[in-house]
Amino acid sequence: MPKFFFITLGCPKNTVDSEVMAGCLIERGMEPVLNLDDYVDYAIVNTCGFILPAKEESIDRILELAEFKKKGRIGKLVVAGCLVQRYIKDLRKEIPEIDYFVSLDDIENIVDILEKNRESHFKMPQYIYSEKSPRVLQNTVYQYVKISEGCNHTCSFCAIPGIRGKLRSRTIDSISKEVKNLVSSGYKEIILISQDSTMYGADIGMKDGLSALIENLNKINGDFWIRVMYLYPGEITDRLLKVMRDSEKVCNYIDIPLQHSSKRILKSMKRPGDGNEYLKLVERIREIFNNEVFLRTSLIVGYPDESYKEFNELKKFVIEAEFNHLGVFEYSHEDATPAFKLTDNVTEDTKKKRLNEIMEIQKEISYNINKQMVGSELEVVIEGYSEETDLLLKGRHRGQAPEVDGVTLINDGFANVGDIKMVLIETAMPYDIVGKIL
Repeated sequence: MPKFFFITLGCPKNTVDSEVMAGCLIERGMEPVLNLDDYVDYAIVNTCGFILPAKEESIDRILELAEFKKKGRIGKLVVAGCLVQRYIKDLRKEIPEIDYFVSLDDIENIVDILEKNRESHFKMPQYIYSEKSPRVLQNTVYQYVKISEGCNHTCSFCAIPGIRGKLRSRTIDSISKEVKNLVSSGYKEIILISQDSTMYGADIGMKDGLSALIENLNKINGDFWIRVMYLYPGEITDRLLKVMRDSEKVCNYIDIPLQHSSKRILKSMKRPGDGNEYLKLVERIREIFNNEVFLRTSLIVGYPDESYKEFNELKKFVIEAEFNHLGVFEYSHEDATPAFKLTDNVTEDTKKKRLNEIMEIQKEISYNINKQMVGSELEVVIEGYSEETDLLLKGRHRGQAPEVDGVTLINDGFANVGDIKMVLIETAMPYDIVGKIL
């Protein structure tokens, strides 16, 4: 029985792709292994090619495995994912140790590529998986469900449309069947992901498709949560917000990657709005949810020509908006993006300094918000023991997404993985909270 080893890098969308590829290999009778202690027939890296740090990490992991191959620990080295889709010619030339490349269109054809030694086809991707695709589910409590693939936006800093292609939505029926299967298998949280969830269904003739999808999924029987990620700010309607508010299974959690607050920079980024409009959007969301909502955003610092004044505007915006969760990225000057024509004239030291300044502001905001939660009782889904303490159980309440937000630590009481328990919050930390099971 051939053995394979998988490394997955990048975002949750890549995680789903890896799970499908692994499912295809297992269906063909191959055996997955979790480490390289012994010989494996295939070592597969599902790469990320979004920004420079991700590309560097992908190359480093490929080269590490190439060394294992030279030592006879690996039979064939296989590389898939966004880096391959973006730089296939360079990878073929520069890393001859790679035996097979798998394009984004050939995810479910990986077995044929390996067994029949055929070339993968590289063109603008059209593939998207379905409820019938085999998946090896890695997480025990939550699962990601891709509702669409690709993106129709042309944000100047983003290479994704050129890598993953145009918007391609799954049908509500396909998504619903997958969610029902996951819930019947015991998963407690379904996380809907895409490049832009607010555009779901637009390519297949649906208007306000995300609202229709949520209403459908909310009717599925079972004790589980639904979380929606990646809402584009220019497409958030009152109807969508009210549907999310009124759907009991949907977490009151709004994830809006805003990127900046300066009107000039946003215009250069080919993004809508400005800081004032975004503050009004935040106010509108909180009003519709009666302030019972958790907000997350992500920002970019160091975009070309970002002035000190514009950065100060961004800091002021973060203070006024008071997001529950916030991530910051340093601008990465990416070829094949519109912004690559601009001069990358903000120094790396300045980018790092600005990132740290924003995160220091957010740390205080997050801590103050968490302190206000002390004394409240929250539903928490239990995920196991904390990696940091090994003594405390950890979980997440509805306002905490996995991998990107803080956690809820349990200092009193017992529960099994997957249980949803009421927890009394007793202690606040900058990003995490601590409580006891009631």
